[in-house]
Amino acid sequence: MRYRFYSENEWVYPDDEIIENSVVLHAARGGSVSVQLLTDGCVSGNTPVPVSFSYGGKSKMTLYQLIPVVVDENSGAELYTTLDYPSVEHFVTKKAPFEVYDKTVLLGEKLSPGRAGFFIRFDVAPDAAPGVDNGVIAISFGGDVISAPVSIKIYDVDIPPLDECSFHMNNWLSYRNVDAQYPNITKYSDEYWQLIENHALNLLDMRSDYIAIPAGVPVRDENGKVVDFDFSVTEKMGNLFLKAGFNKIVGGFVAKFRNWDKPWHFLMWDKEVNVISFEAYRQLKIYFTKANELIVKNGWQNSYHQGILDETQFANSEHYRILTGICRKFMPGVIINDPVESTDLEGGIDIWVVKQAIYEKYIEKFRALQELGEEIWIYTCGFPAGDMMNRIIDLPVPAGRLPMWMCYKYNCPGFLHWGYNIHNPEVEQATCYKTGLGDKYPAGNSFIVYPGKDGPEYGIRAHCQRTGAEDYELLNILGKSDKNKALELIEKVCRTFSDYERDPAVFDGARAELLAACEKIKRENG
Repeated sequence: MRYRFYSENEWVYPDDEIIENSVVLHAARGGSVSVQLLTDGCVSGNTPVPVSFSYGGKSKMTLYQLIPVVVDENSGAELYTTLDYPSVEHFVTKKAPFEVYDKTVLLGEKLSPGRAGFFIRFDVAPDAAPGVDNGVIAISFGGDVISAPVSIKIYDVDIPPLDECSFHMNNWLSYRNVDAQYPNITKYSDEYWQLIENHALNLLDMRSDYIAIPAGVPVRDENGKVVDFDFSVTEKMGNLFLKAGFNKIVGGFVAKFRNWDKPWHFLMWDKEVNVISFEAYRQLKIYFTKANELIVKNGWQNSYHQGILDETQFANSEHYRILTGICRKFMPGVIINDPVESTDLEGGIDIWVVKQAIYEKYIEKFRALQELGEEIWIYTCGFPAGDMMNRIIDLPVPAGRLPMWMCYKYNCPGFLHWGYNIHNPEVEQATCYKTGLGDKYPAGNSFIVYPGKDGPEYGIRAHCQRTGAEDYELLNILGKSDKNKALELIEKVCRTFSDYERDPAVFDGARAELLAACEKIKRENG
């Protein structure tokens, strides 16, 4: 039976030609490396056949089946999506609509007839011996067997465990979409909490060590007046995530703006109440006081950050700083951690999470803030579209991994994305998420995992994000001894968020060179 290997950093299409080849993978101890495999599969019959697999190497192998999804429209040149392919053909991978393998599911006991694609992940033990780990992947489809040799070069360099990481990541888990995707599970039942834990374990495996938790819920009297806040769900979620292994939990937003070019913010739960009004102060005093009591009660002082508002703009920066001042009065010492699109928030925020395009547009100001000791992270979302690095299915796979390389270049030790698990009802058949106004986000922008039977199933771009976080750790290891070499390697694959190499072979070569450089530094330093 024929097969073809693909890099983990390239898209595989169901109609690709199978040209047999071989592969050598490169890995660090305590890290992971993957490869994709396309086969003729079970080419005869009409019913699923038994499938089994084995691997003769020393690294832990996990075998996923690749499932095709549909990119229904191409990314727009600036915003949303487009049906005008000629306007975007210079940066998208293929003309929509098309099928591509993005969803990965753990291989079951049977395989359907037809072509078969596999995503094969290898986890290298922290104490693995440096050298070459040779093994053979054997996959049996009924009576047919594939025997595919794989060599993994293991370097004498160590990816730190998550509780010792230097790079942080926060993918927003949408609790609303968990409810929508699992309608047969009663909210807050034991089965529900197990489902949330399964999402948590997936995020941790992806090296997400920060997670947003739900905000407190207002309690109203018989006249509708807010008199208290209920933090019971917040408390249970927070303790669940910290017990699972997250380093930080981030409290939910308390306010929002209506217009990006107006100065006002309004309470999240009372959308007519301006945050600088007396009524807002009364409610916020109750809210932040209760939140602070929750932190003390649960011993979260070193684990809790507070979110205030999503994407503060230049026009409403002053009101944001007033709002954060109220928060600090009743939550002394709390870390404020928010996505922002303004440079004018000095003193109001502790962790600035800045959109990739905004950081580069105002790079001189943000670098000046970093020189003052401000902590800045990078985030990507639905805007801008175009060829800007993002986790989009019709962009090259490295466009979702290289933001972590840019984070190192720009001295930004964290990354955030809003879209972890937000899908259309069609899920695999319509990957461009529809907004309430009829627009669509670029394919896959709103999610990197797929709803499975008991929790999330990895997408290719989620695997990519995990290894991107590992790349940052390698760059950080190298940079401590030779910062110029680390920056030189970054320059080989990306210069800005919109100027990057699209060829997966170029990226794979640079990453192998990064591993070799880290190993060399370790040996030179004894």
